Amino acid sequence: MSRLLILALIGLFALPQARAQHQLIREVYDTKTNTWAQVTLLLGKLPAHGYAPVRIKINNASKTDRDLTLNFTSRDNTAYGNDTGSRMTSRFSCSCAAGSEETYDFLVPLTTIFQTGYGSGSELMLSLTCTGYRASTGSVTTETNDTWPSILLSNELFIPNASSLNSHISPAHSRSGDLEFAGDFDPKSMPTDWRAYIGHDTIMMTSHNWTQLDPGARTAILDWNRLGGHLILYTSHASDDLATLNIDTQQLGKKSATRSLGRVTLTPLPPSKRLDPAKTQKLVQSHNPRTKSLQAELLHHYAKSWPLQITLGEKSFNTTFFILILLAFGILVGPVNLFVFAKAGKRHKLFITTPIISLGASAILIIIIMFQDGFGGRGHRLLLIEVQTDEHKAYIIQEQAARTGVLLGNSFETSEPAMISPVALDPSRWTRVVTNGSAPSSYTANHGSKGLEASGDWFQSRSIHGHILKSVRPTRGGIALTPRAGAPQLTSSFDFDLGTLFYRAKDSTWWKSDTLIKGDATTLTPSSATEFDRWVKTQSDRFTSANAAHINNLSNEPERFFALTENAPGIDTANAIQWLTTTAVITGTVRR
Repeated sequence: MSRLLILALIGLFALPQARAQHQLIREVYDTKTNTWAQVTLLLGKLPAHGYAPVRIKINNASKTDRDLTLNFTSRDNTAYGNDTGSRMTSRFSCSCAAGSEETYDFLVPLTTIFQTGYGSGSELMLSLTCTGYRASTGSVTTETNDTWPSILLSNELFIPNASSLNSHISPAHSRSGDLEFAGDFDPKSMPTDWRAYIGHDTIMMTSHNWTQLDPGARTAILDWNRLGGHLILYTSHASDDLATLNIDTQQLGKKSATRSLGRVTLTPLPPSKRLDPAKTQKLVQSHNPRTKSLQAELLHHYAKSWPLQITLGEKSFNTTFFILILLAFGILVGPVNLFVFAKAGKRHKLFITTPIISLGASAILIIIIMFQDGFGGRGHRLLLIEVQTDEHKAYIIQEQAARTGVLLGNSFETSEPAMISPVALDPSRWTRVVTNGSAPSSYTANHGSKGLEASGDWFQSRSIHGHILKSVRPTRGGIALTPRAGAPQLTSSFDFDLGTLFYRAKDSTWWKSDTLIKGDATTLTPSSATEFDRWVKTQSDRFTSANAAHINNLSNEPERFFALTENAPGIDTANAIQWLTTTAVITGTVRR
């Protein structure tokens, strides 16, 4: 009897932690017919940027078709509830025929958290309306901290370890004490789009969980992994390796490997499934010790000496014209207006002359601003493209910086499905996004026919903006090696020409070409590791430190090419911005 009581108590204490799907709304519209709708967050925490995967289930047992609308608002959230953070709104719709049950999955865009104060975090609010029934609301909040990575932990590991892992987080990471080590997830309900994971640093699960995943979810996680995520699998069998788990068939017998910009680590699962908190924390922070989290990159890596912003240059501000106009305005609206236009006996004319002078001065100021700043904007884009020819995919990270003049519109659609986030810049009269800023931005993002339909403060008039974009682009492009004796011969199947190209052969010799024309076979000339090191340092120094580290890590891999081009297509955003340069560093393994 006592044993049963103990087991019951254990189950009782475990229940609050077994929440792999956070329920945003559960609304029973009609108890007689059992008509209801339920909205859940598929991953147990909100990242500091990116997307939140949401699932809605509707059981429409009524005799009427129902249309449902979901309005989401993502915002910065502080412990005091201050409305000083940015907001992102999005809207989704679905329907459910009479007498049927439907399930829909949505990717909800999230605002980027730039607040780092006490208890800062991300909040997602939802308003659900269903034709013929009352509206419902729900919300979820996650504390964030730029010194702590965003981690997802499968419920098999979360339930027995959440409490001890949370207790191990030091006060330096969680000043409010509400920061969780990880959010949980159900492997059987994982999203099948890589964008669902892009805001998270690390995903941890057992090898058994890995086999439970839907094939589409496995592909999505591996895409996220190639873009820089750290995948940690706890294995129960000594024979488990990257090949047997179908992660990388070329890595037979290996327990860890770098995959493009990310890393996979296999580690033994204790029989008790109890993880050592200190070792686990060290494991999740070992992937990239220079970067505490993806949030830290957005908060700090672009604010100090961002090479792309330096290329953009400083914006000059000519105050002479404004001073002259203000002086002229002061003279006209004062003594001239008082003693000439509305002199004694005609003071009533002040009600006419003063507004006319003010409007005239304002019009002149506007003309000068337009003349000085112009319309639209100009900027520079820098891409890191890692090509996996066997997968027919290109993994893209794009940095961009732009200076705007007068903008006549604020709407655009990205040229492909992507993650886009503003980055925090040094405070100035021109920057609108800064860390812990008091002027919140307002964004709107919805999924369009090509990419993400965006409007709001992504680009504001007379401002300097920085963004980071990520995408997984299908491609048939690559570099093929022609088997032959002597100098290697390469052929490019990209849709554009390449500039300088370096290739490290299997025997660790270095080869080079000044150009590689699409479709043409080019014989390389000898080079050296020293020449390549100088070249790759020049290229990596153009990126932020995190992306430069990606390039430097990849440069150590054999049988890999590196090329520079200004012909590769970037991820397009606002049409009003003229991109003066779009430079891409492309790397990948050669096709034999």
